[in-house]
Amino acid sequence: MNISEAKQIRIVDFLQSLGYKPVRTANNQYWYLSPYREEHTASFKVNDRLNEWYDFAISEGGGLIELVMRLYGMHTVSEALRLIACQTALLPPSLAQIQPDTTTEDAMRGIKILPLEHHALLSYLRSRYINTDIARRYCLEIHYELRKRHYFSIAFENMSGGYEIRNPYYKGCIRKKDITCIFYKPDAIQQHICVYEGFMDFLSYMTLKQAGDTVVCVHAPCDHLVMNSVSNLKRTLQALEPYSYIHCYLDNDIAGQKALETIAGIFGIKTVNETARYSEYKDLNDYLRGKKL
Repeated sequence: MNISEAKQIRIVDFLQSLGYKPVRTANNQYWYLSPYREEHTASFKVNDRLNEWYDFAISEGGGLIELVMRLYGMHTVSEALRLIACQTALLPPSLAQIQPDTTTEDAMRGIKILPLEHHALLSYLRSRYINTDIARRYCLEIHYELRKRHYFSIAFENMSGGYEIRNPYYKGCIRKKDITCIFYKPDAIQQHICVYEGFMDFLSYMTLKQAGDTVVCVHAPCDHLVMNSVSNLKRTLQALEPYSYIHCYLDNDIAGQKALETIAGIFGIKTVNETARYSEYKDLNDYLRGKKL
């Protein structure tokens, strides 16, 4: 990354990627509690139109590079540029400069699928209480270039060779969207199957299973189906046909309830509503983290 590229990154987005949120906003002015010192009244302002910051308490300001140098006590621009490049690789790609008839995938270049090893992605998984060895078993790592900038995310493959991609700031899909099936044995289906909306819930279940959870986990060999979106419900219904017990670990929200009602309407008593086991939580990952509604 060079200085010109760094200047194109919104300071507001960069601060958000570090966990800093404005106390108030007005007329493209974002006011924060200082990100590098203790204070109780917001005196740190970002002018989003000019993409510049100013700290009224110390009468200093500048662009993103100057902010990073102050935040991390750096003495050279090259150090700051390396850190900015690493941090912004996790930010969601802005599509503002892509033409309407160009898809995100068409604009991507140099797509590389690697084993899941990047410390930032593993750190994100740990923040969600996901066992990283389990994540490495079922997920990969994807890198790609978009408008001359480098991005990387966790990648979870579906049945059509597409990938659900996710990092702390972006959630999407590369190539065709589809369900993902994980079989207990590659040459035979089980009587039981567990159904999830997203792969983070599947990873949460497997983490709970390994930890010996007896509240939500099924005590029998199970296949697993990740919908990757409730929009894949039709494909999901087709895949569930052979099973005797369908354990639904869907979200405790309207979309999850509607999907559950559809599955139960078709498969009747074969359907097991497991959401009652974590009724105080939005989903399995919130249950794993102890984050109640």
